[in-house]
Order: sequence, then C-alpha cells, then structure tokens
Amino acid sequence: MAACVLGFWQTGFAGNETRDSLFHGTEALIVKAKEKRAYLFAPEAFGEAMEAYQDALNDFNKGRNLNGIRKELKKAESYLSRAMTVSVTAEVTFETVMKAREDAAAIGSEKYSSKLMSKAESEFQRAVRSLEDGDVDKARGQAAEAEALFRSAELDTIKHALLGKTREKIARYEDLGRKNNAPKTFDKARRLVVLAEKKLDQNRYNNAEAVALVKDAEYELAHTEHIHTRVGKLVEAEYSFEDVIIDMEMQLVKIAQGLDMTLTFDRGVSGATWQLLDGVQAMKASNDAKDREIAELKAKVTDLETSVASLSKLEQDLMARKHEAEEALKRQKEAERLEDMKISRIRDAFTPEEGKVLMDGDKIIIRLYGLSFSSGKSAIDYKYFGLLAKVRDTFKEFPGCRVVIEGHTDSLGSDKVNKRLSKERADSVRHYLIANSVVTDDQISAVGYGEDKPVASNETRQGRANNRRIDVVIVPDRG
Repeated sequence: MAACVLGFWQTGFAGNETRDSLFHGTEALIVKAKEKRAYLFAPEAFGEAMEAYQDALNDFNKGRNLNGIRKELKKAESYLSRAMTVSVTAEVTFETVMKAREDAAAIGSEKYSSKLMSKAESEFQRAVRSLEDGDVDKARGQAAEAEALFRSAELDTIKHALLGKTREKIARYEDLGRKNNAPKTFDKARRLVVLAEKKLDQNRYNNAEAVALVKDAEYELAHTEHIHTRVGKLVEAEYSFEDVIIDMEMQLVKIAQGLDMTLTFDRGVSGATWQLLDGVQAMKASNDAKDREIAELKAKVTDLETSVASLSKLEQDLMARKHEAEEALKRQKEAERLEDMKISRIRDAFTPEEGKVLMDGDKIIIRLYGLSFSSGKSAIDYKYFGLLAKVRDTFKEFPGCRVVIEGHTDSLGSDKVNKRLSKERADSVRHYLIANSVVTDDQISAVGYGEDKPVASNETRQGRANNRRIDVVIVPDRG
C-alpha cells in the first residue's frame, strides 16, 4: 500500500498538472515547424509528430498517466525536429521549383491548366518524399521535372489569358471553311496569332510584342467579319459588279465633299483616288508653311525664355547645390539608421546562451557560444541546425558579403592539435552554411586559430569555455 502511494506521488496523473506546463514546449515547436512549412517539405515526419501530439492530448483529456503523455510529447518533438531539419534543406533544394509553383498558382493555372498543374504537383510531392527519405540527388532531379511542368502550366495559362478569345474567333471562321467570304483577310489574322504564340514561347513575361500582334489579329478578324458579312449581303441582294463599283465611287464622293473637291470617274476609281491625293498634298503643303511660321515664333519665344533664365541661373545653381548637400546628408543618415536596424535585428535573433553579436569596424562578428562539438570531434550535431539557420538568415541582410568562419580553442592540448581541430570545426560550419544558405563557395572561407586568440583567461573553467568557440565574421560589401 505504501509503495502504491509513493508511486502515485512520484508520477501523478494528468489531472494533477496543468495542460500548459505539459504541452507548451511541443506546441511552440509545432508553430515553428509550420513557419518552416514542414507540413509541405516533410509531410511524413510532420504527420507522425501531429499524431503523437494528438495521442498525448487525448490521454491528457482522459486523465491518464503522465509518463505516457510525456513519452508521446517527446516522440512528437523528435519528429518535429527532424521535420524542421528536412525543411531547412528543402528551402535551398526546392527554391526554384517553389518559385515556379507559386508563379503558376498566382495566375490561376489550377483552373486553366489543371492537368499540367496536377502532374506537376504529383512530381513535386515525389521530390518531397525523396528528400525526406534522404535521397537529395533524386529529389533534385524530380524537382527539376516538376519545375518544368509548373512553368509549362504557367505559359499555357498566360496564352489562354492573352489568346483565349482570339482563338475562339479563329476557330469559328475555320469552321466556315469555303463558306468564308474573306479567306485572305482571315489567313492574315491566323498568321498573326501563330506569331504571337511564338513570341510568348520566347518570353512569357515581357509580352508587349505578343500583345501588339494579338491586337493586329483582332483588327484583321473584325475586318474579316465586315467583309464576310458585306459580301454575303451583296450576294443575297443580287448586286452586280456595276452596283459594287458605283457604291465605291459614292464613298469617295463623300470624302471629296469634305475637302470641297469635285471628282470625276471617267478614269475609274483609281483616277479619282489620284485626284484626292493631289488635293490632300496641296492642303499638306499649306499646313507645312503654317507649321514653319509657328516654329519660327516658338524659336523667338525660346530665345526670350533663355535670356530670362540666364538672369537667375546663378541663384538656381546655388539652390541646386544646397539641395544636393541636404539630400546627401539625408542619405547618409538613412544609411546609418538602416545599418543600425540590421545590427539590432541580428542581435535580437540570438539569445545570450546562443551567441553574442559584436562590431569590429565595419565587420560584424557573431560569437557562437551555443555551438558545441564533442571532445576532439568536428561533426555538427543536428540539434545545432536551428542555431546555424539563424546565422544563415543574417547573410540576407548583407547581399554580396564575404564571410570568414573562425575556429578557436582553449589552451589545453598541444598547439598543433588545437589548430588542426579548430580548422576542421570551422570547415564543418563553412560546408553546412554553403549547402544551406545564399552565400557561394567563393564568398565564405574558414580558418583555425587554435588557442592564439583567447577572449578570456584560460586559467579558469569559464574562461576556457568562452575561448572554445566559433566566430562568424561578416564583411559587408560596401561597393
């Protein structure tokens, strides 16, 4: 009986401990995992985590033993950590396919290119599964195939938006076949649409040429409609060729009346057209003479304005210089403010246990106290991936920067061993950051100083702990 009472006092049941104290840590990890889109990039691990979390929640609600609940929560946190690690790699591995996926979705490709989008999404999910299984090369290949499919769906949707209605009109006249009374005009419209599609294949984003071609095609289709309808009415009304010619002559007569001219048709429509052209040329010559007079007057006005402007030029120059100086000062202050904000954001990202952000002139030093290595080892434990992800995120604040990873040790051990070990650890951090960040191989270097650059006394235990560190030195691009 006493043993039973003692066991109950030590382990307790769910009703004796608040929900928050049990679930807070796990739920915070779930939020972080969702922010990393672990549900998308590591669905299996994320699903296992949520299942374990739900089992723990059910057991808590039923008042079951705390040991079992804690076990399920620990299981959920393990899966969540794994899912977030995969997501960090996925952000780099799937960067371009995610951009293609988002671009296609943004213009409604699910609606207008549903089959291509479905195929692309299936290929993307295969890539996700391969990455979660640890096969990065296979995942990259599948992601490339998915990216090509997403881009094809995007292009298909762009073509639908720009050419959809025009294609419908083209199809309507194609159905007419030989009954189309304007086949030559229609063929011109069709060639313009084909050329517009080729332009979109070459550049789907800068599609000004394609838009202009579609506009021309729409005009030719409207022209086709007019000719087709007009010819149909003429045939229906049994018009003769004489009736058609007289109708054309009357259209020219209306133009001539507007120009106060009289036309004769004894040389046909062509002769009357030349009469109109002669009249228009005479009017143009008269207008050109008036334009020259206007230009001469404008030149005189410009000369007067120049004379007036020269009187105040010195004053304007002084005002301009003052304005330039004020703007330069504003830009300098704004640049300093933005730089301070960057440094502040970086400092806020690290807890005191994780590291400290220092300034050395223009250089930013992130001193990673929270990154530890097993004794004599240089491999990075996965539990530090989150800390290194914070380091990676700081690089985004300084595009084009150079980075030096410095490895340091305490004074215990030989100098030769310390330098070798510090260099190996710095190399491990460098390789991880290259694989998981925007910096390139030639932007980031590593060096091992061993015990040469202590930041505290090696005579105390705490001092030695402080000296065993990785320093990430960021040199911003000031060009």
